[in-house]
Amino acid sequence: MLTEETRRRVRLAWGDEPFNQYGATETADIAAEYKTCRHMHLFEDLVIVEVVDEHHRPVPPGTYGAKLLVTTLFSRTQPLIRYELNDSVRLATETCSSGLPFAIVESIQGRVEDTLHLPAKVGGRAAIDPLVFNRVMDILPVSAWQIVQGADDGLTVLLSGVREGLVDAALSDSLREALTAQGVHTPSIQVQRVAVIPKATSGKAPLIKAFRS
Repeated sequence: MLTEETRRRVRLAWGDEPFNQYGATETADIAAEYKTCRHMHLFEDLVIVEVVDEHHRPVPPGTYGAKLLVTTLFSRTQPLIRYELNDSVRLATETCSSGLPFAIVESIQGRVEDTLHLPAKVGGRAAIDPLVFNRVMDILPVSAWQIVQGADDGLTVLLSGVREGLVDAALSDSLREALTAQGVHTPSIQVQRVAVIPKATSGKAPLIKAFRS
């Protein structure tokens, strides 16, 4: 996900505004920012997108959904009809002054399976969206990272390709501060430097691995 800090750093480095883009392997591009308005519009002439809750019921604009159902209008080899993506997306309630007829993606929280649940200070457990971690981790001088939740809710932060300037204790403090702001009891945080980030059976290396009992 493109965080505001990453956007600021790109702007500072290259003197131009980056364009945010949203897509998936199965569908290709789903949405992208339009230069005139800087809103991220859906490519509704190529893909039908339905934002739904965990029971596949439509979610209105202005509310985060639990998943997307996507239907491709261009793929003849492998057409997709209401293909499920576990992405939490919120569409905008506003219309765009640019004149484009396509709906606006207002925010993307990340994949539902990447959401951690930690003990809340008010009782129960609170959901911590991936964006909370992205804001801290994306600006680190590393090649790759992964956060793994243990059975005791403790977090292990794996870092590979660490460059000079990273202080493990400072990273732990930043993560604790970010989690405290979410109203949860701060878990133990352990930073480990590894040669490579382990991959799942799918061949991908997820940024966040929630504990599944």
